[in-house]
Amino acid sequence: MSRTIGCYLVELLAANDIDTVFGIPGVHNLELYRGLAAAKMRHVLVRHEQGAGFAADGYARLSGRPAAAFTISGPGLTNILTAVAQAYSDSVPLLVIASTPVRTSLGKQWGVLHELHDQAALAAGVFGVARTASSAEDVRDHLRVCLASLRAGRPRPAYLEIPLDVLSDTTSLPATRFPDAAPLPAAASEQIDAAVRLLSVAVRPVIIAGGGARGAGAELRRLVDTLDCPFVSTAAAKGLLPESHPANLGTSLPYRETQTLIADADVVLAVGTELSETDVYTGMKLPLGGLLIRIDIDPAKLADHYAADVPVWGDARSSLQAIQTRLTGRRGWCAQLGAAGAHRARIDGGFDANAKSQLKALGAIRSALPRDGVVFSDMTQIAYFGNYAFQMDVPGQWFHPSGYGTLGFALPAAVGAKISSPARAVIALAGDFGLQFTLNELMTAAEECLSLPIVVWNNSALGQIRDDMDASLIPQIGVIARNPDFVALAKACGAAALRVTHAAALSDAVRDALLRHGPTLIEVSAAHF
Repeated sequence: MSRTIGCYLVELLAANDIDTVFGIPGVHNLELYRGLAAAKMRHVLVRHEQGAGFAADGYARLSGRPAAAFTISGPGLTNILTAVAQAYSDSVPLLVIASTPVRTSLGKQWGVLHELHDQAALAAGVFGVARTASSAEDVRDHLRVCLASLRAGRPRPAYLEIPLDVLSDTTSLPATRFPDAAPLPAAASEQIDAAVRLLSVAVRPVIIAGGGARGAGAELRRLVDTLDCPFVSTAAAKGLLPESHPANLGTSLPYRETQTLIADADVVLAVGTELSETDVYTGMKLPLGGLLIRIDIDPAKLADHYAADVPVWGDARSSLQAIQTRLTGRRGWCAQLGAAGAHRARIDGGFDANAKSQLKALGAIRSALPRDGVVFSDMTQIAYFGNYAFQMDVPGQWFHPSGYGTLGFALPAAVGAKISSPARAVIALAGDFGLQFTLNELMTAAEECLSLPIVVWNNSALGQIRDDMDASLIPQIGVIARNPDFVALAKACGAAALRVTHAAALSDAVRDALLRHGPTLIEVSAAHF
């Protein structure tokens, strides 16, 4: 059957389990929309291409399944690149399909519509895989590579661009299902042996886990119990151990008490984590006084500025299984240090009035969420604190834009997550200024009738930057914000909205919003909380 290559591409997506597309139709991708109509694939109309990228990101983070974002050439691509960079930093399987101007014009600077000097080169600098198709066979072969990159090893965003004239060409190629992705690599036996030898004689071991270990919670817990050692997670791994576990120091890497403990460790086992600046927030690098074992699916991580004394290249789950079964249980460092609760109490003792106010708000949200409820947070003070203080006993329920650290993530990512998993309770948690980056996606949430609470921590400022200016003796310039009337604005978008000033009202508002057919903006007045 002959049809346009644009239609063929959509058929390939459907044949390979892509069931949702976020995007905005334009004159340069109409053939893709012809394909969407024919395939009856779900399309979610966003209000900005950046929102399409964040929504596809949220869809993938919560469901574990990639979604696609469609953009036009030129401004469509440049608009989505911020969301792509965030997905790259956080290892999220995001697929972007874009058009380009016609082949005869590429690189010639004729001034055609949506022209870039080199669109393919621009994409290649941000995506993990970036390909250009000039035929139906290219579409098939490049898409196979793109999808494989999302499903094997460390996922990075993938990009496929197709010139406008190629999209309208025709093909009779069948839309085939691609082979399943290759299995994750198993660590070499000599690497496992070396890790076992080191952990067997460690007197003061510590385990640090990141997002790459989210599928290995049971294995980590067994290893922590076997070694009787402290456990620390990054924000991406929050919930890998229950909050009440006696070894769990939580997401406390930025705190002096935990950094001192890590510096005193004779062996640190880091699993599925970059140990990045945004995991630590107090400097470029953690102080390590002992030897370092790293388990990672990305071989480049094993030799970066945290070069491993014992590198283990492999999947976290199988590597931890292989190590744990070779070790014997013992009373270890935790028996000397005491339960993690005392360590965390020392951290909590340093909270100032602002942190205590945020802690009340976070507790109110937590109490209103079902056990499997999910939070998508933004780059805002309450979320930075929430990385540590929000109570979470299961991994994959607290999603924060670490790494690239872009504002505006929470709302559109929560929209995509709710679309991926409509039965789950999903909340967006944003600051007053960050929300304004992507507030237009409130229209998308209203149009899709999503039961989505959007909690806005309103302190009428770029609070973190204001505080950093004060600490650096810099005059406060550009950090005191004039906000819109969020409640009135939300209602104008077709959402419910209200203001709250205390914890009980916030809990009630979240519970009500989870039951409402449509989004609810809940403005929290930080000054009165």
